[in-house]
Amino acid sequence: MPLETDGESAARGRAHDWGDLADDGSATSLLEEALAVLPGDVEFADVRLIEAEELRAYHRHEGDPDERREHNVGIGVRVLLDGAWGFASRPLGASGDPAAAARRARAGIGVGAPSRLPAREGVSGRYATEVGLDPFAVDDASRHGLLAEVMATMTVPTAVRDAQTGVNAKRQHRHYADTEGSRQHQHLMESGAMMVATATDGHDIQRRSYPNSFHGDTAGAGWEFVLGLDLLANAGRVGEEAVALLTAPVATPGRADLVIGAQQVSLQIHESAGHPLELDRILGDEQNFAGTSFIGVDDVGRLRYGSPAVNITSDPTVPGTRGSFAFDDEGTPASRTPLVIEGVVHNTLSSRESAARAGLPVTGAARSDGWAYLPVCFSTHVHLEPGHGSLIELLERLGTGYYLDDNHSWSIDDRRVNFQFGTEVAYEVKRGRRGRLLKNFSYGGVTPQFWGSVEAVAGPEEVRNFGYPCGKGEPKQWGFLSHGAAPILVRDQRIGVA
Repeated sequence: MPLETDGESAARGRAHDWGDLADDGSATSLLEEALAVLPGDVEFADVRLIEAEELRAYHRHEGDPDERREHNVGIGVRVLLDGAWGFASRPLGASGDPAAAARRARAGIGVGAPSRLPAREGVSGRYATEVGLDPFAVDDASRHGLLAEVMATMTVPTAVRDAQTGVNAKRQHRHYADTEGSRQHQHLMESGAMMVATATDGHDIQRRSYPNSFHGDTAGAGWEFVLGLDLLANAGRVGEEAVALLTAPVATPGRADLVIGAQQVSLQIHESAGHPLELDRILGDEQNFAGTSFIGVDDVGRLRYGSPAVNITSDPTVPGTRGSFAFDDEGTPASRTPLVIEGVVHNTLSSRESAARAGLPVTGAARSDGWAYLPVCFSTHVHLEPGHGSLIELLERLGTGYYLDDNHSWSIDDRRVNFQFGTEVAYEVKRGRRGRLLKNFSYGGVTPQFWGSVEAVAGPEEVRNFGYPCGKGEPKQWGFLSHGAAPILVRDQRIGVA
């Protein structure tokens, strides 16, 4: 992880400077300005200074190209006094804004259940995403030329009536300071791309996506990640498979053994592992907005969540993953944390406050959409640890059943127990070999029973990481995160038609 502490050079990874907040010194003076006006009676205060720029470019079949850029910069200040929090945020646009935000946070301290933070020494450092090619420096002709070629190739089959392809990029300068002495500077970059083809024959509608369904795939990297996806090389296949699905048969509903591909497993992790392990949900904080969790505080360390083959880890230090960082938005250093060990829950995704309330370890999962929002417990890079063997070996072990991948739809209850997922594609498997293509495949179950049915996980050579956006909280925030997975073999699952 490219983490560098005070006094060390930290230019590594930054493509180029932009804006005042690209300079750590300028940002530090603004952070100190906010902290300096707070009276000495506050128990704790922290300041987040964030500048963000986004670029999204899309092409749609028989539509005009669309490119959008957004930029914002602002400050958020939290103050804790007598166990109660105050928070204020404002865009930066004039001299004195940091001090004004701090005074407003102090004046706005509310009333509620007393909050306490576990003691911590200040931690300072600097982090920058390793970037080969700055996505914001790619010229318009190259960006839109690539998208035009992808679109033309994907829509060669006449049955492809709708299609979309796009690229996205985001860069952030995130600066943090608190009254415990932490001073942190993080310079983050992410890049991604997507394509989806929708085919119809007048009776049915089918779609295929790449490299991930819905929003595509995004990584903590530069334009080199987009180039590495080989969009043009996959565009023809995506269009052709969407058409092939129109005449594909469906599976007979019932129960079956399955091998589930890495992309679909990554979403399964997100919905039935990441969210239920967020400690604020476990404590009931999200009940009115995003639901709760079937996991309780007392379950940590003893709940049988899955089979011994299931090991799930939170690790935002993995380079190249969307949402990777060195410090969360409360200044907690990022670390590798086992959440589920051999099927048993061992940790949660926690903030300092939620961990203190529950009497559990702080795991550095307090994250916010930006300067205008309070940090909440958000999934980080939560991944399924690999097992052994290739996908081919896993299919041979399956014997007879189905191979499925690429999510089409999902549904899960507000406690994250009962779920049903539909996939874009499935294949019959007989004697360990993939056979007929199937459409409208779905599977469902109960979360601990599903994970308890995992017989095997494929090896490291099959692992893939997928970047996701995720909405949570009120007011709603977008979290940007990732999940890594290898294909899994699960026995005796309920299957049907989506």
